[in-house]
Amino acid sequence: MYDEKREHQEFIISWIHEVKIPIAASRLLIENSDDMSTELLADKFEDELNKIDNYIEQALYYSRIDSFSKDYFITEVHVNQIIKNSVKKYAKLFISKGIHFYMEAKEQFVQSDSKWLGFVIDQIIANSLKYTDENGKIAIKFDEDSKEKRLIIEDNGIGIKPEDINRVFERGFTGSIGRSYAKSTGIGLYLAKQLAKKLGHDITIESEEHKFTKVIMHFPKMRNYYNL
Repeated sequence: MYDEKREHQEFIISWIHEVKIPIAASRLLIENSDDMSTELLADKFEDELNKIDNYIEQALYYSRIDSFSKDYFITEVHVNQIIKNSVKKYAKLFISKGIHFYMEAKEQFVQSDSKWLGFVIDQIIANSLKYTDENGKIAIKFDEDSKEKRLIIEDNGIGIKPEDINRVFERGFTGSIGRSYAKSTGIGLYLAKQLAKKLGHDITIESEEHKFTKVIMHFPKMRNYYNL
């Protein structure tokens, strides 16, 4: 209980520092708005508001992990549509960085909760966008065997160091790339992993530094929901 309280406090402190950055950037925009057109200023404000919105959404889902069992409903979910919604959510970032997006045409359905699964996919795609350079590529593929269906989200970004690969799902872990490449609370992939497990799914990751990162969601075909 002591460790959980300490980790919770660390997350809150980290989250506050993160959310203050777009707020400070917005204030700077106001102070230096004289030379900007209304359209450009509105566009910049929208970027900062989206960052704040994403941080708040993460905090809300983080706060609801312990009460998860009261707020989910397993149905047959259309994965393609959830992915399209996520890409639409981050469309501006896809366009501004010139990221090419590809998704296999075949329709895929899994047993899950659409809202929680949508949040998990949001975190994975947001992470891919953060660490994929301009004019990079993010691809969505589907695979399955007799035991499970798999959703594969692959990018050709900066990848993960071998010594970091086993720690990327730890709470607060950003690794050497997270420290040098972009500001991060290290909570996105942790939340994705924890919520996926509560849904009865799993997430694994494969990567080679400077070449690719492949995040794989596993959906067992047979499972006992009573155990969830």
